[in-house]
Amino acid sequence: MYKKQMILQRIACYLVLGVAALVFIYSLGLVTDLYDNNFNFYAQNLKRPKVAGTEVYYYIQDFNRALTGSGLVLILLALSQFVAQNHARRRYYIANYITVGANTVAALGISVWALINIFSYKAQYVSIDFDALAAEAEKYGFTWYYSTFWFDIAIAVFALLLVATFVNVVNLFLKRSLMKAEQQLIKEGREA
Repeated sequence: MYKKQMILQRIACYLVLGVAALVFIYSLGLVTDLYDNNFNFYAQNLKRPKVAGTEVYYYIQDFNRALTGSGLVLILLALSQFVAQNHARRRYYIANYITVGANTVAALGISVWALINIFSYKAQYVSIDFDALAAEAEKYGFTWYYSTFWFDIAIAVFALLLVATFVNVVNLFLKRSLMKAEQQLIKEGREA
């Protein structure tokens, strides 16, 4: 059982790091469809955009920057587990508990915050008059397409983040129970 737990703790640490990197990469692609559809051109005048609703491109920018920063924070927190040797320690110490706790709190908070905002911006995006957008795109010779891919894939990205966090927490509790069992065996050996 002990060897399986050591394998699980390595997997948990690498999984948390990998998914944190995925959140960062996702943040870099979030506004791709809006940019490719030239929303920045249509909404240059925020008070009177050429196509109503395209100003979502400008409104989402601050959130996107914050999401990118959050992705970096998740990567740094995941790396803190490697600094504390969560992936290789036979016994966990206070630093190991702190790093798992910090990763858990950050992952839960960022997931809830990001999904609420992403769905809000998706609602703004789908309310755009795409017939007017098609007419404007034809007028200026732009190509355009309707896609909610980057909004929709957020569910998978943040579900993976929550699964990785869950595996990390399960590993922590499993490690704790094995450490207690080991201490009990040592105590019984001394008494014998």
